[in-house]
Amino acid sequence: MFQTHWHVWLQAFFDAAWMVPLMTFVSTLGYEWAYVLLIVVLSFGVRLRAGLGVMLAVLLMSTATHAIKQSAALPRPSDVDIHVLDKGRPGHALVDDGAAGSFWSLPSGEAIAALRAQPDPDYGFISGHVGVATAAMMALVLCFGIRSRGWRIALLIGWPLLMALSRMYLGRHFLSDVLGGWLVGMALAWLAWQCLPSPAHHNRTRYLLLATLGAGMTAAALTTGLVPADSAGRYLGLLLVFAFLHWRGWPLDPQTPWQRIGRVLAVIALYLVISPALEAVANVLALPDTAVVEMVFNTAGNAAIFIGGIALARHWPLSARRVHRDAAAG
Repeated sequence: MFQTHWHVWLQAFFDAAWMVPLMTFVSTLGYEWAYVLLIVVLSFGVRLRAGLGVMLAVLLMSTATHAIKQSAALPRPSDVDIHVLDKGRPGHALVDDGAAGSFWSLPSGEAIAALRAQPDPDYGFISGHVGVATAAMMALVLCFGIRSRGWRIALLIGWPLLMALSRMYLGRHFLSDVLGGWLVGMALAWLAWQCLPSPAHHNRTRYLLLATLGAGMTAAALTTGLVPADSAGRYLGLLLVFAFLHWRGWPLDPQTPWQRIGRVLAVIALYLVISPALEAVANVLALPDTAVVEMVFNTAGNAAIFIGGIALARHWPLSARRVHRDAAAG
């Protein structure tokens, strides 16, 4: 699965001038900004609990991706074969022919050692693009209760498969990377669904699981390089959002187009105000660039934006009345 003949064939067979821009565009939709926008639209324009479920799955997957990449420390296709193009351009292979010799073997020891010796290595296994795409789509299906066979196929198979194709065509990932991302994404989306608090049920076990995951992420972010401090902070911010909802109750989801549009725009406005405000505070205080500071500011930012959006949804005249946590709203 760490072989490169798949990539050489894909790049030779689909050699049209428009393929690289198309695959690059598909990959661009797998970056953070796209999922932030998706989560905001789902949470405040459609259904809050379901949107937060997608957010939880994406945060778990992005954290796991970094941890697995750093632990496995394996190269990308363009690192091990001079014939594999890197995003449509000639690659800068660290070795001439370091791909796996058989389906189940790893890249050559020389290729692995050459990458690990780099000052800032860019590891490949697993594919974060495919993993997050899979986690987000499966969480979307589970949290929204999508039953249509066509939509399930499109979301659970179509989009992750297209993302995998783009990452392999651009020479960024092996077959093993995209399969690993798909499997981990499915597992973590299911975990997110199981941990997601519900306004209609007692959530003691779910809160315990969420808190345990948060404690593990925090410890790993502060003591190892496996979990980025910003990811741990965003997760802790989401826990504060759940705590606020448990305390104050869940607002009714929007019922009219104006409610949907208004709530989404309000949250975007909050982001545009809160994010630079926190950066300004950090600059004025001249805080050190440490994991603790980064974690605290990401926790505060994520919590402030979403709690602010929820508060607006509860009290804004365009919004419907609120429901308490013992109501049967989804």
